Amino acid sequence: PKGDHLDNKETVAKIKLGRAWANKAGDRYKYFMVFDKNKREGSYTLGEVIELISKI
Repeated sequence: PKGDHLDNKETVAKIKLGRAWANKAGDRYKYFMVFDKNKREGSYTLGEVIELISKI
């Protein structure tokens, strides 16, 4: 996961780019931007992504 201190003004653009990549890559690929605790819209906390991956 990214440390919360790495959240910056480019984070939102990177989340959008990651989603676009995942959409083009097909159903077998996923993109997750993961933060330790704090998150931006479209990103996940470490706990959330662990739960999501466990369901795949």
